[in-house]
Amino acid sequence: MRNYVVETREGRSVFTADTPSPNVLLFHGFKRRADQLISWRERIPGLGFVHLPGHSGAPDFSETTLAAWVRGLGEMIAVLPRPPLILAESLGAIVAMALPYRALIAVEPPLSVRQLWPLHRTIRQARARGTEIDPALERMFEAPFHWALDRIQAPTLVLAGLEPLLPERDVSPEPSLLTDEDFAAYARHPFVEAHRIAGGHTLLDHNPEGVMATSRAFMLRHGYLSSP
Repeated sequence: MRNYVVETREGRSVFTADTPSPNVLLFHGFKRRADQLISWRERIPGLGFVHLPGHSGAPDFSETTLAAWVRGLGEMIAVLPRPPLILAESLGAIVAMALPYRALIAVEPPLSVRQLWPLHRTIRQARARGTEIDPALERMFEAPFHWALDRIQAPTLVLAGLEPLLPERDVSPEPSLLTDEDFAAYARHPFVEAHRIAGGHTLLDHNPEGVMATSRAFMLRHGYLSSP
């Protein structure tokens, strides 16, 4: 694989893939790195990895906002020969919903932010270890993401964990970040198929078999996997 850089009006967008036109792209989540998900190449042939701005060594955009990320990454997607299938987790999935795609598997994309205690706990723990968290990144979670529902214009599979968000408790790995209301909002959307599967928020790490088992029929319908 090699890194491909696309110059956009917001800054340099970066993805890593075998070719400059991958059919499937994976978007990691907040403060994650693409290399943490490299094992997904064994499950999805030809998978490429998008680096969120300021993550995985990719440069920051001109501003650290979701609006800028959507604009810049949208320009990056526009250079591909056709809209890809996107597999995306958490904040990366929220961004992906606003981009042009042929089909999307959105893993644990939160909508409401009022009860995101696992996220705030993770940030506190990271800072206690001396890890720097850009306040601008943290501010991305100050307003709910319900606007993303209006941006969904193509087939989308939403996967959420069964481990409930509430009550706040000592649990690891962290629980699902979707409230029952969040999940119901996705399930009502005309372009969305929604499922809860075993696990919490980090399904790509802790239940990859469940993600693939639930996604396989969706990927086959949209031409991204061959029948066994």
